[in-house]
Amino acid sequence: MKNYLRLIRLPNLIMLGLMQGLFWFALVKPILGMEEKTSSISTVNILLLILSCILIAGGGYIINDIEDQQIDQINKPAKKVVGTFIHRDAAYNLYMAFTFIGVLLAFYLSFIQTIRYFGIISLVTAGLLHFYATAYKCIPALGNLIISFLTALSIYILVVIDPAIYADAAILTLAFGYMVFAFLLTLVRELVKDLEDLAGDSACGCSTLVVKFGVKPVKIIAALISLITLVLLILIQVVSKQWENLFPFLYMIIFIELPLLYLMMKIWSAGDAKAFGKASLITKLIMFTGVISMLIFYFSFQ
Repeated sequence: MKNYLRLIRLPNLIMLGLMQGLFWFALVKPILGMEEKTSSISTVNILLLILSCILIAGGGYIINDIEDQQIDQINKPAKKVVGTFIHRDAAYNLYMAFTFIGVLLAFYLSFIQTIRYFGIISLVTAGLLHFYATAYKCIPALGNLIISFLTALSIYILVVIDPAIYADAAILTLAFGYMVFAFLLTLVRELVKDLEDLAGDSACGCSTLVVKFGVKPVKIIAALISLITLVLLILIQVVSKQWENLFPFLYMIIFIELPLLYLMMKIWSAGDAKAFGKASLITKLIMFTGVISMLIFYFSFQ
């Protein structure tokens, strides 16, 4: 069981579910309540929607590991699951099951429960994850941008599914902010992962940005995107006068902005796979504190 949980990246799936759940229950629902509006989508259907996204994402992780067997044998032989602990055919069957059930559930919600666009979006997402693993990942920048786009899309899905939400300026503003944050941080993490996986990617002919242009230019790009993210967060605080609500203001500084500054320094100073692995972990922790900020804002509404 442990190997199957590693295969589907359980912590990442929990993060995805937490992000979507908090966005809906800690931001969308309270804002609609304050404005005396209601959503036409039931709690059960939202939970099914989140489950569908988790299954499709889990399928994406599985197909990625299936296609990365040679690369993983070089980069992380001790952590390689497919071909070591789980047979390739068993992993592929699990990928098909996760993806099929996730897409089927999405089309049920789209056509039976009339949650608009969700079926098509989920089908496109599943397709992009498949082609990312089999081809796009080894095209410089394209694979990184696809994963970053899909991470941001997981928030946008929760906005576009209901006309009442899509017409709400406050929710759209929050959604846009979190989508930009998710896109930029995911892009940083993707670049750092490419830096960490340089040896295997290069040996197996996977032409990532690092393989194509070298370590230093990609380090500069990753650090610059981190800086842009930090500057945008500070601008949001200034424009919204966030210091008037002290708790969220301090949370943003201590748990998101200062770690972003630390991340930039770690990326710049990193020189081997182990150091880049630590930078990748820091990025994931910042993404987690970013998700938890939704809960902080929820309590600030009260």
